[in-house]
Amino acid sequence: MKGRRSRSTAEAGFPDVAALLRLLRAASREGAGAASALGLVLASGGNPGAIAHTAGVPVAARYAVLALETDQGADRLRSALTPVYGERVLPLLGAGGGTLLLAEAEAADRAVRDLFAFARRVAHGPVAATVVSATVPALPEATDLAHDLLDIVRRLGYAPRLYEFDDLALEYQITRPGPANEYLRSLLNPLLPHDDLLELLRRRVCDNFTRRATARAMHVHANTVDYRLRRIKELTGIDPTEPVGLWYLQSALIAHTYTTDAGPVADGTGRPIRRQPQHT
Repeated sequence: MKGRRSRSTAEAGFPDVAALLRLLRAASREGAGAASALGLVLASGGNPGAIAHTAGVPVAARYAVLALETDQGADRLRSALTPVYGERVLPLLGAGGGTLLLAEAEAADRAVRDLFAFARRVAHGPVAATVVSATVPALPEATDLAHDLLDIVRRLGYAPRLYEFDDLALEYQITRPGPANEYLRSLLNPLLPHDDLLELLRRRVCDNFTRRATARAMHVHANTVDYRLRRIKELTGIDPTEPVGLWYLQSALIAHTYTTDAGPVADGTGRPIRRQPQHT
C-alpha cells in the first residue's frame, strides 16, 4: 500500500517501549499523555501490555480508528477529549489532525458518529474524517487504511464529513497503483492539452450528466456542450454520452485527479459522485 507505515515501531520512527515508559512516568499526572502513549503503541503494532499496565488504561478488544483532518481546533480537541471520553479514546493528534482510537462496545456506529460530532463542535470548523474498525492485532493496517482513505478525500476535494470504507471503496480501488490505474489515467492523455474539455467532463459528472445543467454551469449554449462531448469522443475513443463510456471517463478522472491534485471530482457540495447517467 502506498505510503504504508512499517509494522516495526523502530523502523516507523516510533519510540521503543522503554522510551514510552519514560514518557508515561513524566506524564503520570496527565491522563491524556498516558492515553496517547498507549494509542501510539497500538497504532504502531507494538505490545501494549507494559504500557497499559503502567498507564492504568485498559486495552479494548476492538477499536474504531478515526483519521481526521481539521484546519483549526486540534489542540482544543486534544484538551477536550479526556474530560468527556476518559480512557475510551486514545488521541494521537498534531496541529492539523491525526488519529483517534475509540474503544468499541455496543452501538459502535453511533459512538463513532457521536465522537465525530463532538470533534466538529470542539474544532469550531470543518472536520474531515474516515473510520475503519479493527481488532488490536490489525490496528496498524487499519490506521494505514484510514489515513489512505482520508488522503483520497483530500485529493479529490470531497466535502469534510465522516466517511466509512463503503463510501470510498470505488475511489480506493481506482487510485491504487498498478496497471488498471495506469490505464485509466492514460485515457485522459488526449484531453490534457484541452482545458475546456476536461472542465466539461468534470462539470458533466458533477451536474448529474445533464447537458442543460452543464451548459448553465459553464455559461455556454447547450449546443456547445454537445460539440465538446463529440470532441471528447473523437479524442479518446470513448463516448461520454453512454453509461459505460461515462463510467470509464469518471474513473479516469478520479485516477488522474488523485495523482495530480488537478481539482475536485465531486458535486457542488463536495459529495462523492454516486449517480447514474440521465440523458437530458
